[in-house]
Amino acid sequence: MTRQPAVTFAISCASTRSDSGLGNTKVAVIKPEIDIAQLSSIPQAARHVEGAIPVHFAMRVSNRFGEPITLKSVNVQSVGVGAYDVASTSRPFQTKIQPDQEETVQFWVPANIGMSTIVGANGPVTLRATLYFDSPVGQFQEVVIRQVNAMPGRGNNAQ
Repeated sequence: MTRQPAVTFAISCASTRSDSGLGNTKVAVIKPEIDIAQLSSIPQAARHVEGAIPVHFAMRVSNRFGEPITLKSVNVQSVGVGAYDVASTSRPFQTKIQPDQEETVQFWVPANIGMSTIVGANGPVTLRATLYFDSPVGQFQEVVIRQVNAMPGRGNNAQ
């Protein structure tokens, strides 16, 4: 009984792999670091409103790979119960990120406050973001789940 398949499986789970187009050569892509912050907030007088609101986000992407990567698009949606709901929404980008550098992109998404909570529209929301990238070794995606919050100092991940 050989242990090589188990070792190969463990290694393949540790990083994203992409076909570089150079025969059967495989190059591991080091996943970028991703932070998300909510930039907008609802004025205190209107924090218990219900209905549609626009929400402004910033997403910081740090490239830890030895090659440039290009952020092609982002899909965000809320998960679970939060201050508001974000339906699955995609935003296109063409943001090139050099090795050991970071870039911040900003975007607006429509959201809906279905039912006002005690903390109101500025309370925490959990977002699932799927980021699509292109690189010299092929395309890849990264999925992150982050909690964001319009209240300063609570739940904002990107600065």
